[in-house]
Amino acid sequence: MIKNKTGVAVPLSALKTESSPVVGEFASLKEFADFASSANLSVIQLLPVLDTGAQSSPYSSLSAFALHPMYIQISALSSFKKCYENDSSFKKTYDDFISHKKDERFDYDYIVRTKEFLLQKIWSRTIFTGNDISDRAKELYAFIEENREWLPLYCVYKKFKQDYMQASWKSWKKEHQNLSKEQILELWNDKSLNQYHYFYAWEQFVAFNQFKEAADYVRKLGITLKGDLPILLNEDSCDVWCCPEVFNQKCKAGSPPDGDNPTGQNWGFPCYDFPTQEKDNFAWWRLRIKLAAKFFGAYRLDHIPGFFRLWTIPDGESTAEMGHTEPFAPISEAQLLKAGFSKERIRWLSQPHIPTEDFIRLIGNPETTREIMGLVCDRIGWEELWLFKASIKTEADIRKINLDKYGIDHSIQVEIFNRLCAWWKNRTLIEVSKNKFAPMWKYYETRAWNTLSQGEKDILGGMFYEVSQRQEELWQAQAEKIFTALINESDMVPCGEDLGVYIPCMEKVLDKCGILGLKVIRWCRKWEKVNQPFVSLLTYRKLSIVTTSVHDSSTLREWYDEEIKRIGIPAENLSPEHFFEKNDIDSFGVDTRNVHFTPELVPETAQLLMETFAKTNGAWFVNPLQDWLYLDSKYYAPDSKTERINVPGSVTNFNWTWRMPVLVEKLAENKNLIEKIKKIAEIHSAAEK
Repeated sequence: MIKNKTGVAVPLSALKTESSPVVGEFASLKEFADFASSANLSVIQLLPVLDTGAQSSPYSSLSAFALHPMYIQISALSSFKKCYENDSSFKKTYDDFISHKKDERFDYDYIVRTKEFLLQKIWSRTIFTGNDISDRAKELYAFIEENREWLPLYCVYKKFKQDYMQASWKSWKKEHQNLSKEQILELWNDKSLNQYHYFYAWEQFVAFNQFKEAADYVRKLGITLKGDLPILLNEDSCDVWCCPEVFNQKCKAGSPPDGDNPTGQNWGFPCYDFPTQEKDNFAWWRLRIKLAAKFFGAYRLDHIPGFFRLWTIPDGESTAEMGHTEPFAPISEAQLLKAGFSKERIRWLSQPHIPTEDFIRLIGNPETTREIMGLVCDRIGWEELWLFKASIKTEADIRKINLDKYGIDHSIQVEIFNRLCAWWKNRTLIEVSKNKFAPMWKYYETRAWNTLSQGEKDILGGMFYEVSQRQEELWQAQAEKIFTALINESDMVPCGEDLGVYIPCMEKVLDKCGILGLKVIRWCRKWEKVNQPFVSLLTYRKLSIVTTSVHDSSTLREWYDEEIKRIGIPAENLSPEHFFEKNDIDSFGVDTRNVHFTPELVPETAQLLMETFAKTNGAWFVNPLQDWLYLDSKYYAPDSKTERINVPGSVTNFNWTWRMPVLVEKLAENKNLIEKIKKIAEIHSAAEK
């Protein structure tokens, strides 16, 4: 039986210590673990710490295995002093770095560039001379040998990235885009390139050693260090480049249309080829787990629904509307014919029939209209109806055509493309492969569906229902195979981000595999009821990590302030029932007479919320550092919005660059805050009984 634990979630980069004042580093974990231990926190949860290159998002990895060099503590390296005393450019760069402005956000690009310069300096001046590695040579060679499955491939990839000015590998010369693993290893073994390749190996050697030392320190304090394994990798990553068998690069991953995203989400990350991975029992994934176990006592699998099924979108589509689940249970042409749909009717359902009239009204001239339509469509006999040409495979093929010669205004050209693309997606069935179909996610909005008789709709709707039932069996079988392989690879506690998508079998599979799910309290509500009351904290699945916020949400403070406004009742008139389930108030003994809510969050209210939430049935209660700091008003930023980690759907320098507002050492001196946190941890520990 898993024991109750209370913890803190924080990006490693956000830690601020006396020895790492600019950005959090692996070594910073030691000081932070001392603080956590003093507050009786037994879990420290990190965001991913993998190399993301020029991308500040920790979920946009260049490698599934390589650590981010940004977290290396330069001053801890054995050759640091020699470089600092004998190289004026090194000294100036390092001094400028340490004194770099220390705002509430850090400058990701500057930090990455500067650390790379300093590491290159140390390597070239004190470690590598000609073809002989001098410092800690045996240890480095042993590290390379131990990580031979991935490290040489990564080093060659990084050298190419440097040569191509960090451009995506898909824009490299063709002969460098499609190298086999054997060819990549030939480059690795080229002695003339040793100085470059071995630098990246040494960089990882240093990162692994520093992280391992810090992780061991955390473990000795009895604290579980929890890592984060992103499910998807950036298309421009070493693994997609050198391990094509792991991925299905013909598709991109995303999520289907919903109320907030009517065209779905296309994340741009390549999908996995899980059937191929199954042939070696998911060796690539097991290697990820094996390496993670060097540092972590628990790990978070990002986007758990994706292990059951991925929403796969053909490469070339800008939205997610033309996607389907993978695996999927197809509807065959033979099934449709047997159900009474003729081949012509199947074509009507699966291929948009575009009326000329729709474009004549836009373009004006009938002959010009037909000529433009002929660029991407074939006319059906003498009818004023058109079908897309067989050569048009995705939306991108439509947008390749050139309309400049027709003298049409740019705004009209844009509308022509938009309208053609809208028609492209206006189909009831998607032909995923020859004579195998999947229902369009929003099939009920399509032209073809709305021309069917009620009887035809009933027949087709019944087929869609049968498909959904068969698909769930496929999804469950796939997830169980993957999870079994991963869980058996280590003793780490498996955790999963199971938000966003309802899959009926998901909780059953997580229970069977012993995977902790995620409960974000503000989202655990009876949304269909008046005032959207909260679900009882006592009904949460025991195998849950319960939290007040996540890195993609607002903080507790920002949410509380917005919630007060949403409710629309003066704060002094609010009751605990606006924030807790009614039965919980009685069960937990919340004194409704002495609870006074305020228009904006204050430490007393934060403490009430946290102490009550801590009584959850969920095994782990792990909250972002920001939400713990709200127990003391001195750590409040003037604007609560600046305390967020990330704003989904935006790409700015703001995202992923939050820094804690106080040095860890100073935080450790705040006895009042520590006692408040200890009390909450004790409440959660007692809830286990």
